[in-house]
Amino acid sequence: MGMKSGFARIALAVGLGLAAPIAKAETLAQALVDAYQNSGLLEQNRALLRAADEDVAMAVASLRPIINWSATAKHSWSDFAPAGDFLAFSTTIAGEMTLYDGGSGAIAVDAQRETVLGTREALRGVEQQVMFRAIQAYLNVRRDIEFRTLRESNVRVLTQEFRAAQDRFDVGEVTRTDVSFAEARLAAARSLLAAAEGSLARSQEEFRAAVGRAPGNLSPAAAAPIARSLEEAKSYAQQHHPSVLETRHSVSAAELLIARAEAAFGPAVKLNGFASIDQDGNDVGEVGVTVSAPIYMGGRLDSAFRQIVARRIAHRRRVGRAGCRQRLCQLLGRCCGSSGL
Repeated sequence: MGMKSGFARIALAVGLGLAAPIAKAETLAQALVDAYQNSGLLEQNRALLRAADEDVAMAVASLRPIINWSATAKHSWSDFAPAGDFLAFSTTIAGEMTLYDGGSGAIAVDAQRETVLGTREALRGVEQQVMFRAIQAYLNVRRDIEFRTLRESNVRVLTQEFRAAQDRFDVGEVTRTDVSFAEARLAAARSLLAAAEGSLARSQEEFRAAVGRAPGNLSPAAAAPIARSLEEAKSYAQQHHPSVLETRHSVSAAELLIARAEAAFGPAVKLNGFASIDQDGNDVGEVGVTVSAPIYMGGRLDSAFRQIVARRIAHRRRVGRAGCRQRLCQLLGRCCGSSGL
């Protein structure tokens, strides 16, 4: 029983010793999670999305009434009228509301919503970039570790061959040239090992920058399943890629801003009024309607209109064949070519 118990303890210790490195192995999924959580670029773009959301709230607020209050205290005196020395207090509430602006306020709300949708797609694009960079860093570390292992093995083999050549030279079986040739091969192998270690160090630093921590014992990554052809992938990317959707929303926002710029040439109707009360309880109020329209503004409205039209053209060119769609097709072609598909 004692011997069996001893064997059992040894087997358990060996099993735990073999299982420990496996338990500490890091997977690609863990690296992607850490990259997503530690990315400052994602935090920056999330903040931009929150700011864009607030632009919608501000555009909606422009359609609602504006109410302000104010309190005034005045001390008046005169050397010619001593009785005119007095203090006066008053409190005023004033309000204003846009009744008609040619639809400019409602159009501004729709334009800001399109901007929010475009900002969300931009955030999705940044997420893809962060994930892609983390995957590249992970695979580069794995590749350089394998290269370093291969170079170390090559150095060991060539070291043995160099020693064997020296031994054979000592007994007169080979010449000094053979020994020098073996020594040169060993020096070249050591140089390649140093280069592999340098590449590994660079890949590890890139991993640290992409994932937010140093790489550990990285496990091999499984090949990604590819169920689409190259043409199907291009067609899907041209319709669903975040950069394409972002540009579409930018075009929609620009078109809405053009309509808003056109509405700025028309009249605006506002309801305004105020009510005031002084220290004696006397109150006064006024309610009125104001109609206004631009006559001459130095060309500012025309310039703003031309600027928005130019931006719409730029966004349309960006999403066209010469823009992000072409870049997506080129990127997919390079990826499939390097994968041998």
